[in-house]
Amino acid sequence: MNFREENILQKALDKFQKTTGIEIEFHKDVYDEPLRPDVLIRITHQRLEWYFAGNVKLGVTRANIGILAQELMKFREKGLLITRYVPPPVAELLKGLDVPFIDTAGNVYINDPPLYVFIKGNKPDEEPGPEPIQRIFRPAGLQVLFALLCNPGMEGEPFREIAKAADVALGTVSAVLKELEKMGYLIDMGRRGRRLVRKDDLLKRWVTAYPEQLKPKKFKGRFKANEDDWWKEVDIQDFGACWGGEIAAAYLTEHLIPELATVYTTEPIGKFVLKNRLKRDPNGNVEILNVFWKFGQNRVNSGLAHPILVYADLMATGDNRNIETAGLIYDEEIIRFIRED
Repeated sequence: MNFREENILQKALDKFQKTTGIEIEFHKDVYDEPLRPDVLIRITHQRLEWYFAGNVKLGVTRANIGILAQELMKFREKGLLITRYVPPPVAELLKGLDVPFIDTAGNVYINDPPLYVFIKGNKPDEEPGPEPIQRIFRPAGLQVLFALLCNPGMEGEPFREIAKAADVALGTVSAVLKELEKMGYLIDMGRRGRRLVRKDDLLKRWVTAYPEQLKPKKFKGRFKANEDDWWKEVDIQDFGACWGGEIAAAYLTEHLIPELATVYTTEPIGKFVLKNRLKRDPNGNVEILNVFWKFGQNRVNSGLAHPILVYADLMATGDNRNIETAGLIYDEEIIRFIRED
């Protein structure tokens, strides 16, 4: 942990104890295994003890809830999210996913019978300012990262080829690769070329940044369909488009009944909207976005977005059923893209 994370940890524990009157403490370096949390948390109450695997995060939003939840599930003990501030809507989402958390404002959710605590709505002493966003996690940088993650080995291609695949300017590729190298995600191996490393971590960061930084830039509109299963009769390729999100996940896994249709298109949306009798509605069940990549997927069904994008769409919803399905897609479709030689 760095200094800021250490500060969050101590403040969150102090606030928890003052707010609830329940004793809490942490221990470091208690795990002798590769996959370990930041700290081991011990809670003591009425002569009973509970142990949690604590992970400290600077912030939590709807966009990164799914990633955080999956990380916490991997530990031996039940995971506990420790963060700076959990707003009430996010607190409800975490509760729905049964993800325990504490924050520096005194908000808490822990459900481990007979211990149950749920507090939301407390405001932090100081409103946290926005985190500075590195260039690679801004829209153009995210397009480059998407192309690299979806096409193993592309980092070794000429800049012009990467720029074409990512649909960005040539200078953007140069700047992004330099930053990736600086951050330890890219290794220049001389004559053996460039190699992307720590791809699983980079994927997590891309999935977290995508819905907040890139997706709004590509958004064309939201609409309402008259029937729930309207999409089953649509040949999406006739409209120069592909399915993302829940519909793509339904095709990939047969594990989900879609409620929201996500469409990525290369063409104007008028024909698609009219043909499928969609009505513009800010709360509708159909969202349409522009495609932001220019590379082939080499998939049997090219009417589906790349699994990495489908995974990101699902995780961004914060919905338990979607996060579960995203886990299946990760195991069945995505691991081969982030495997390191």
